[in-house]
Amino acid sequence: MLFRPENVLFFGFVTYLGLWVIAPLQSVVEIAPTSVVFILICCCTFVAGSRFSDLVKVSHRTRFALERTIARKEARLFWTMFVIGGVGNLIRLIDRYVLRGVGDLSGGLAREVLLESSTSALSLVGAVLYPFGFIPILIYLGSRFMPRSRFKLIAALVLFLIPAFDALIIFSRSFMLVALAMAYFGTSISVFNGKAIPRKLLLPVAAGIAAVVFVSANVFLWRLDEMSFSVFDSIYVSGYAHTVIPNAGAHAILSNGGPAANMLAVILPISQYYTHALFEFQILWVQPTPQEFAFGALTFAPYFKALEMFGLAGAADLFALFPRVGVFTSFFGPLWVDFGWFSPLMMFVFGMWARSLARSAQKGDIGAYPLYSHFCVVLFFAPVVNFMISAQGMYSINAFVIFWIVSRKLYKMKPVAA
Repeated sequence: MLFRPENVLFFGFVTYLGLWVIAPLQSVVEIAPTSVVFILICCCTFVAGSRFSDLVKVSHRTRFALERTIARKEARLFWTMFVIGGVGNLIRLIDRYVLRGVGDLSGGLAREVLLESSTSALSLVGAVLYPFGFIPILIYLGSRFMPRSRFKLIAALVLFLIPAFDALIIFSRSFMLVALAMAYFGTSISVFNGKAIPRKLLLPVAAGIAAVVFVSANVFLWRLDEMSFSVFDSIYVSGYAHTVIPNAGAHAILSNGGPAANMLAVILPISQYYTHALFEFQILWVQPTPQEFAFGALTFAPYFKALEMFGLAGAADLFALFPRVGVFTSFFGPLWVDFGWFSPLMMFVFGMWARSLARSAQKGDIGAYPLYSHFCVVLFFAPVVNFMISAQGMYSINAFVIFWIVSRKLYKMKPVAA
């Protein structure tokens, strides 16, 4: 089922709507019908691109190779990606905790320092290289003949989780969410043939979701503690509360206090975090001033940053592009700001690309596993956030595209017995 990218998008919306129905929240923003039309058109053109991709047949020349030859090349890819990703993570940690000095700061202040400091050559190199660290675990899980070992598994898993632990230190929930989702989609695709909810993954997925919810709640409380702010007040005045607030029933429970109010005070901020984006998109859509477009500077921000270092381009000014900064506007907010009414065309191309990768992954192409797994993350969370941009998504996509290219020779090899 996961090999049809439109299914992933559909179940992302089902999950979002299910949470919105059961969460004790209400919106204070009116839905603009034209914004719904825009989202529907984008989704339909994505599906059309995916279906059109099935009509495009791509052939390649097959080479026969001994199983031990394929195993050797798989191992070489594994360790190459491990070294590149390890070096990237090391550079990234040195840049953050040594050169920028955030190691001695609290999580919230560390985030501010990282956001306000300018991009250096070293930080850009680290950002480009560290996503390669996500790849070895997927090679390990999906390889056909590479010898398995506990050492390889543990080493790949540790490298995979470094960005998530780093995110925990700086109070960033999005990186943790991406790590969990990448682990789920990558395992389902590479090990369980694309099953949406494999039985063997039920317990790990449930434990992972519980862990992320627990950590997310604590991260939120830590941030409030740093600001000396009450969690009860934040439910009504946070950035997310600008569009979604407790409904009458939840408000009554919070007003009465007690254990029920304390439990609700933990659940509501997480629900607001997950559900506010589509309503925030309404504010972007109906803003009174004409929309200023970024022409790809959001989606392709890493390339614009690289050009900016040579004076060839400028980074996008978020305050000029969005009426409110620091909140999510779903996948479709940045898409609209970048491409306007050309967005459906971009979604058609995205649908073609995603389905093409899905077919390759279904055939056992380890080169397609990381990129398609990340696309599944992007599609599933489309109602919530644009993970092509958030959590340094385009840096990850860049690394996964490079890995897909360098793995083509291996994909064309068909095994023969020695």
